[in-house]
Amino acid sequence: MKVEVEKLSANIKKYPRRQRKLIGDAVRSSTLEGVAKARAFAPSDTGALRRGIHAKFEFRKNSFVGSVEAAPATAKDQIKALSIEFGRQYTSRTRQPRLSGKFKTTGTTEPHSFIRTTWLLLGKKHMRKIKRAINKAAKENGLK
Repeated sequence: MKVEVEKLSANIKKYPRRQRKLIGDAVRSSTLEGVAKARAFAPSDTGALRRGIHAKFEFRKNSFVGSVEAAPATAKDQIKALSIEFGRQYTSRTRQPRLSGKFKTTGTTEPHSFIRTTWLLLGKKHMRKIKRAINKAAKENGLK
């Protein structure tokens, strides 16, 4: 889930510090609320998935970006998070190791979409919150 504020102005650095802080605080609070909801919706078998959900913040040229990451950036954790979010299905009929000795996991896992559910519940709310912050910053800056 990503909360992104683009096209604030030709250059966001032209905004005074107070207005940039208003917008940044809206993005930060929205993203942290998304993290809390995603952790609440995530399945808790061992708790590793819930602990892995975190916020990531970036400042780009003309935008503030806050995203809710489902897992750390390692391949193993990303594969696990994706298989839980979207489910998995292997079509091989055998559950026995092949002659090479490598075991291939077969079967299916039903999806448990915790990130998508979080986005559906909070997406519009976050966009309104950020729009209010942008409008307030523009009004204080004399642009509206």
